[in-house]
Amino acid sequence: MILYSYEYFLDKILESTQEEMERAKNQKAFVCSETRLPKQSGFRSIVSVKNDCQLKKLQKNLQKNFLDKLPVCSSAKGFVKGSSYVDFLEEHIGHEYFLRMDIRNFFDSITEDLLDESLKNFVQDEEEVNPVLEEIGYSEKESRIRKDIIELCTWGGRAPQGFLTSPAVSNLVFRRLDQRIRKYCRAYQKERKREIFYTRYADDLLFSAQGFDFKENKNFKRMIGHILADYGFSCNEKKTIYQKGQVSLSGYVIHEDVHLSRKKLRNINEVIYQFNVKIADKNIQFDKAHVDLQSILWNLNEKKMIKSDGTQISFADAGSLAHYVAGYRSFLIQIARAEHGNTGYDRRIHRMICKLEEILEYLSEEMGEA
Repeated sequence: MILYSYEYFLDKILESTQEEMERAKNQKAFVCSETRLPKQSGFRSIVSVKNDCQLKKLQKNLQKNFLDKLPVCSSAKGFVKGSSYVDFLEEHIGHEYFLRMDIRNFFDSITEDLLDESLKNFVQDEEEVNPVLEEIGYSEKESRIRKDIIELCTWGGRAPQGFLTSPAVSNLVFRRLDQRIRKYCRAYQKERKREIFYTRYADDLLFSAQGFDFKENKNFKRMIGHILADYGFSCNEKKTIYQKGQVSLSGYVIHEDVHLSRKKLRNINEVIYQFNVKIADKNIQFDKAHVDLQSILWNLNEKKMIKSDGTQISFADAGSLAHYVAGYRSFLIQIARAEHGNTGYDRRIHRMICKLEEILEYLSEEMGEA
């Protein structure tokens, strides 16, 4: 999709008018709020937009009618319809050596200039040169469409985490980097006669190979770092992982298949166990009359379970527990999709999914009564 007409942009993409666009710009400072959340190394900034405001409406339309229609590199698995974290991992099944790289301050590294440059292939509505810039010798024509898209998608000169447009914007900006990285992997493959596989999920870059030890060939990683630096991104060295035989990422293990780590299974098994011990017939039947939800919440919090990022898991009420259980159910469904053959592992995962669905049904009824 290429945009040439500003009128088409307003009418068909934003489904709006020039007056509404200007109103969204003027209200931006009043409808956006920034929250700083602590993380292991400093703080993470989240910018939220009030519901039912003009800016949110235009962002939704821009996302639906334009950003979601732009092509992404096949290596990108995050924020792509039909793809999941398991898809990010599956391409590396059965490989011997692994390299995982993490991008520092991913969304905050996406600047207005970087977004503008990335949009040029898809927005070509250059108009008259700005007369003020022309007086100082600046001759490049301006794009009203790109200017408005940047206004809708950025905060403080960056594409912030929290804007609903930021995930699609990140894939747009990273499209050229993904292509360059793939090209470099192919060149390295030709030189070393070793195929190198590459996928990306947001700020996670994963490489794998047979017979090519990334740890013994640090020039490969250095070159990937140079490619990232060309676009203003940098690697978080503390999160770089070199592994041989298998690799564990975010609670998943890649080896001869993709499966959940023992630590991740231990957490969800604890939730299932807490419900089972309150059920009259153990695993046979979910007897809701014998469930003491407050005791379950207290017991789970006492266990001091830990997430894969090292933070503690806590449950304030039925809603927070339901959110956690639903997330795990999604994890397990993704895992069940992967090819394991007709194994005991598959049957175990299926039983866990069924139990989590029973727990979710119970929690939904509890929240409904509340």
